[in-house]
Amino acid sequence: MSPEFVAAFGVKVFLENCALFGEKLEISCPRCGAYVEVEKVFCVRCGYRVIPLTPYDLSVNDFIYPPDRDGLESLKQFKFLLPIVNALVVKRYVNDMGRWLSRNAVKVDLSSELGSMIRECGVMLGLKALPEAYVLRSDKANAFTFGSGEKQYLVLTSSLIKILSKDELRATIAHELGHVKCEHVTYHTLAELLTSGLEFSSNIFGAGLEAVSPMFKLILLSWHRESEVSADRASLLVVGDLEIIRSTLAKLSLNTSKDSKNTDGESIADLLLEIFSTHPTYPNRIKLLAEYYESREYAMAREKVERRIKLAKALAPRCRYCGAAKKIIDLFCPICKRSQI
Repeated sequence: MSPEFVAAFGVKVFLENCALFGEKLEISCPRCGAYVEVEKVFCVRCGYRVIPLTPYDLSVNDFIYPPDRDGLESLKQFKFLLPIVNALVVKRYVNDMGRWLSRNAVKVDLSSELGSMIRECGVMLGLKALPEAYVLRSDKANAFTFGSGEKQYLVLTSSLIKILSKDELRATIAHELGHVKCEHVTYHTLAELLTSGLEFSSNIFGAGLEAVSPMFKLILLSWHRESEVSADRASLLVVGDLEIIRSTLAKLSLNTSKDSKNTDGESIADLLLEIFSTHPTYPNRIKLLAEYYESREYAMAREKVERRIKLAKALAPRCRYCGAAKKIIDLFCPICKRSQI
């Protein structure tokens, strides 16, 4: 049981908020109070995790791309700047976009087929909470996350859902949730705002920022490309098949670039554009993923994901047979002694 969960609710309170309804164990969501079946892991009303994270769950350190981790550390050196930007720019943008989505897109029901896919990916990646998900009608195949430290959103376009197979859609969702897991979302939102032409004003943020913001922007954009590799790794860990990732990225590359006629080679123009892009090129992403796929690091992380799947029914606050209270991580009931696996 995570220290944060125990500190917030306490073991006793947690167990008191568990109830057996018929043969199914349901838990009261700590955030919204709705009762949800244990096996769903996340509240289907608000997306908050109702089963605490355990040592069996995937951690960021199990798969993060080292340059991504280093880039995040570099960005944290601007700690004097980030709270100001987050408060005055990012949060306002996120709130405005959230309201726009609620009016112009369809919110995903977490108990639906698509919602179940999002929950499944969230369980496998060990998310603390799911982003609020929407389907946006568009002729462009796209998926993205944005948000602040307090609120995250996942957006999938209708065209994306149409052109991808179920496995490819699952891979795409896992990629986006990988960004949530690695805590990329706030920085990504800021990067998108910067590349969209947002300029910081020294009148608002203070003298001398004009000299800092170009450096910050370059570090941010460079890191953004590295962060995509971590999210690709998360996607691969969820689907466990490099060919699915390859076909997914190929479809997205062909549907997002009018000039893309060949995804097997990398032109000089591609390399030049990548310097000022927030995403690596298709060939480079596949190359890095193939290397990761053959690594011991991937084998160990994937084994952890598969073990978590096998333990899904065991990681519950009560015995699945006699209903006795037990620790989340206990694989045997302390009363009836039966294996929970």
